[in-house]
Amino acid sequence: MAIALLSLSTTLHAASSEPEWQIIKTKYPTKDVVIAGYNVEDFGAKGDGNEDCTKAFQNALNAMKEAGGGTVFVPEGKYTFKGSLEIPPSVTLRGDWKEPTKEEPGVRGTLLMPLGGKGDPDGTPFISVDYCGGIMDLNIWYPAQSPLKPDPYPWTLVQKGGNNATFENLTLVNPYQGIRIGPGANELHLIRNVYGTPLKTGIQYDSTTDIGRLEKINFSPRWWCQSKLPKAPRKIDWIKKNGTAIHMLRSDWEYVAHVEIDGYSRGYFISEGVRGAANAQVYNLSIRNCGTALEVEKTNPFGMVFTECSFDGIDHGVLLDEKFKSAVMFSSCIFSGIDAILCNGDGSVLLDQCRILRGNIQLKNGAHSILGSALENRSSQIQIEKQVIGVILAGNTYPSSLPAIRNNAKDSVLQNSDEKLPLNPIPDYPVDFVQPFVPPRVDMVVVPTSGSDDTQTIQTAINEQARKGGGIVFLPGGDYRIKGHLNIAGCVELRGIHDVPHHTMGAGSVLHIYPKDDVPTITMESASCMRGLSFNYPEQSIDDVKEYPFLIQGRGSDICIINVNASNPFKFIDFMTHRCDNHFIDYPSGAPFMIGVAVGGGSRNGVVQNMQFNPHYWSRAPNRNPLYANKTEAGVKSGTGGLFWTYQKENMDALVVGDTVNQFLYQNFVFGSLYGIHFVEQGGKGAINCISHGHGTDGSKIGCYFEYGHGEIYMINSELVAMSSQNKTAIKLGAGFNSEATLINSMVWGRTDLLAEIENGTLTLQNMRAYRHGKGILLKGGNVYAANLTFNKQGNHVHTLDGKAELTGVITVGPFETSGALLEPNHVIERPARRK
Repeated sequence: MAIALLSLSTTLHAASSEPEWQIIKTKYPTKDVVIAGYNVEDFGAKGDGNEDCTKAFQNALNAMKEAGGGTVFVPEGKYTFKGSLEIPPSVTLRGDWKEPTKEEPGVRGTLLMPLGGKGDPDGTPFISVDYCGGIMDLNIWYPAQSPLKPDPYPWTLVQKGGNNATFENLTLVNPYQGIRIGPGANELHLIRNVYGTPLKTGIQYDSTTDIGRLEKINFSPRWWCQSKLPKAPRKIDWIKKNGTAIHMLRSDWEYVAHVEIDGYSRGYFISEGVRGAANAQVYNLSIRNCGTALEVEKTNPFGMVFTECSFDGIDHGVLLDEKFKSAVMFSSCIFSGIDAILCNGDGSVLLDQCRILRGNIQLKNGAHSILGSALENRSSQIQIEKQVIGVILAGNTYPSSLPAIRNNAKDSVLQNSDEKLPLNPIPDYPVDFVQPFVPPRVDMVVVPTSGSDDTQTIQTAINEQARKGGGIVFLPGGDYRIKGHLNIAGCVELRGIHDVPHHTMGAGSVLHIYPKDDVPTITMESASCMRGLSFNYPEQSIDDVKEYPFLIQGRGSDICIINVNASNPFKFIDFMTHRCDNHFIDYPSGAPFMIGVAVGGGSRNGVVQNMQFNPHYWSRAPNRNPLYANKTEAGVKSGTGGLFWTYQKENMDALVVGDTVNQFLYQNFVFGSLYGIHFVEQGGKGAINCISHGHGTDGSKIGCYFEYGHGEIYMINSELVAMSSQNKTAIKLGAGFNSEATLINSMVWGRTDLLAEIENGTLTLQNMRAYRHGKGILLKGGNVYAANLTFNKQGNHVHTLDGKAELTGVITVGPFETSGALLEPNHVIERPARRK
C-alpha cells in the first residue's frame, strides 16, 4: 500500500471528491496540530464580509461527512451568513482563534457573522451540531445587533441530539441566545473555553441523561464592549436587567468547573426541565456584579454541591426558592449580597468553611448546618424564622460581640457552639486542564485503510516518522484491521479524524483488534501521543468472554492519550505496569469488561480526566458495519441490566490507582462496575497525595474502595450510586488502608446497602447528602469523622463494632439511630418522618 507523505502547509487546494489531508499552520497558537480534510475557501467561501457563505460552508461540511468525517478548516477572515448551518456527525468546523484575555480582549481570528433570524427567537439556530461533531476556534458576531434594545435572534449554537457535541475555544461576541442543549433527549455535551457577551441567555441545557461538561466559561459585557468590532458599545445596561448567563434545567450529574460570570440579572439559574430537575457538582464558579448570583428553583432529590465558588449578588448571593426541597452543599465558598443566602424552601443548606463577606443569611424554612465558617461584616446576621425545623451553628466566627444570630423560632431549633472544629481544607488543584502535545517535528504521514491487515503499514509509518525525529501518523476515517502489535515511538502521534470527544456510533478512524497473544496490542513510548481514534474487538462476545490483554500500555514519561474511544476492550489502558510520569489521559471513553484505566508503577504527577464509561458505547455501535455484529444489547432492563452490564458489575475495575505520587483524577465517570475507583497495593506501595475531583460512580457495587494506602487521599465533589446487585457499598476502607481518606461535598443515592464500611484507617466526611444509606456506616475498626451529614431516610445510621466515630452536624429524617460504642454526636437535627 502506498503511504502519502504530506508536509507542513498553510492552505488547501481546490476541493475534490476525496479530502486532501493537510497540516494547517494557524496564525494563532493551538494546543495541538490542526489537520483538515477540506478548506471552506475551496468550496467558494470568501472571508471578505460581503458574500453569503452559507452554501459554501454547508457543501464543505457535507463533503467531509461523505469522506468519513474529519475537520473542515476556516481561515482567518470575515464570513457572512444569511442562512443556517448543520454540522454533520463526526465533522468538526474549526477556525483560527486568538483566545481573549483581560489584557487583550479584542476579537482576532476567524469571524462568522450571521444575519438571518432577526426578530424570531424560536427560529432555526445558526449552527446545529450533530452527534460526535464539534465547533472550535471561532468568533461569532451579530453585526446588526443593538446593545440598547437587543433584537431577538434564534439560538446561535445547538446540540442537535445524540451522543457528544463539542463547543470549544469560542468567542460568542453578542448573541441574543448563545448555546442550547436540549430539550430533546441528548447526552455528553462538552462546552469548553467559551467567552462572550450573550444578551438574553448564554447557555441553556435540559434533558441531558449522560454526563455533560462545562469547563472554563467566561461571560461578561466586556467581551463585546472591548471587542474592537464596529459599533461596539461602551456599556450594556440591558443585560443587568434581563440577562441570564447560564440556565440549567434537567441534567444528570452535570460537571461544571472554572466559570466566570459578570454583570447579569441572574448569573446561574437552576430550575426544573421538561423531564425533571438536575443534580450537579460545581467547582470554581465565580459570579459577581449580578442581581442574583445563584438562584436554585428546584433540584432533583439528590441535591447539588459547590466547592470553592464565589457568589456576589447585588440583591442575592444565593436564592433558594419555595420549590427547593433537597440539599445544597457549599464548601470553602464566598457569599455577598443584601441577602448573602436566602432560603425559602424546605430543603437543607450545608456550609463548610465558608465566608460571608456582606449581607445576611436568611433561613425561612428547612433544616440547616453551618460549620467552621465566618461572618466578616459587622452588620451581617444569621436570621432564623419560625418555620425552620433546625439550625446547627458550630465552630463559626463573627466580627464582633454584637449579636450575629437572630432566632425568631423556638429556642430548641438552634444548636450553637463556638468550639473550633478540625475540618480539612480543600487541597490545591492544577489550573490548566488541556495539556498541549505538538511533536517536535511538524510533519504528517497519511495511512488509508487497505481492507485487510493494516498493522505493518501503520507501524512502518510510525517507524519512519520516528527515524526523522518525530511527527504524526494520520488515519483517515475507515475500518483498520490490527492483527499484530503497534509501538508508538517517542515524539510520534498516532491520530484519527476526531478533534473532539466522540462515541462509538460516530465511527471515524476505527482500529479493529484481533489479539493473538497476551501482549498489549499498542505500546507507547516516552513523549508519544494517541488522539482521535476508536477501537473495537470484532470477536469479543458477552456469551463467550475472551480475556484479552490490555489494549494500550504506557512505557515511559510524558505520554498523552486524548479523545480515544474503545467500544468493548477487556482491559483498556495500562499505565501501571511501567512508570509513566507526567502522563495525561483526557476523555477516554468506552465499555470495558475488566479494567478501564489503571495508573501506578511509581508514576509521578499524572492526570486522568473526563473518563467516560457506559455500556452504550458498545450497544450503540454502528448497525450496518459487520465488524460490530457482536455488539451487545447492554441497556438497563427492568432494573436488572443486560448481560454485559451485569458482567461489569461483578468484574470491572473502572479506575485503578496503585503506586503513584501526586496523581490528579478529574471528573471521571463510570456507569456499571464492581469498583468505581479502587486504590490498591503495588509492590508494598500505594497512592500518596492523590486528589480526585468530581468522581462519579453510578450503578456499581462499590463506589470507591480504599483497599490499600499510606498517603492522604482526597475526593472532592463525588457522586456514588449503587444499583441492582448485592452487598452494595458507597465507600469502603479495607484492612490494608492505614491513612486518611477525606471526602468533601459528596452525594450518595441508589440502592446502597451500606453508606460506608471501615476496617482500618480514617474516613473523614465533610458535607455529605445520603439520599439512601441502607444500614448506614459500619465501623469495624479505624475511625470515622463526619461533619455536616444528612440522611434522607429513616433508621440504621451508624453501627460500631470497633474503632471510634465522631459526628458533628447531623440531619436525619426521624430519630438518629446508632448501636455499638459510638460517642453521642455533637449536634443532630431530626426532621419529622415523611408520610408514605
